[in-house]
Amino acid sequence: MATVLIVDDESHVRELLGHTIRKAGHQVLEAESSDAALKVMTQHQAAVVFTDIQMPGHDGRWLTIELRKRYPHTAIVLATSVTDLEPTITLRFGVLSYLLKPFDLHAVGEALRMALEWHEDAVATGTAAIEQGRLEAWLDSLEIL
Repeated sequence: MATVLIVDDESHVRELLGHTIRKAGHQVLEAESSDAALKVMTQHQAAVVFTDIQMPGHDGRWLTIELRKRYPHTAIVLATSVTDLEPTITLRFGVLSYLLKPFDLHAVGEALRMALEWHEDAVATGTAAIEQGRLEAWLDSLEIL
C-alpha cells in the first residue's frame, strides 16, 4: 500500500480521485493548496502526488518545483483542466504524467500505476529518474499501447 497525496482546491475532485485511489488499495491524503500540500508532505511523505495546476496562491507548477527539490523520489502527476499543456513543459517541471478533467477512471489507474513504478525505481536505485535525465528513457521502456 502506497501513500498518495491529492492536491486540488476543489473538494469534489479530491473526493473522486481519493475514492478511485483508495479502491486500488492505497492510503490517500488531501490538501486544498500548494502550501497545505507541503505541510502534509513534511508529516507523511507520499510516493505519488496528483496536483492541479490552477489553484489560489502558489499554483501547481510552483508545487511541482518545490516537490522535486524537496522530495525527488515522489512521482508527480498533474490532474488538471488546462488543455494546452505541452509535454515538454510537464517534463521540464519533473511531472511524470498528466490527466485532463473530467477524469477517465481507467486513465487515473494507469497514471497511478506508472507513477508507483517510477517511485519504486527511484527508491530502489537511490536516485530519481528526473535527476539523472533518465525520465525519457524510463518512459520509453514502459509498454504503453
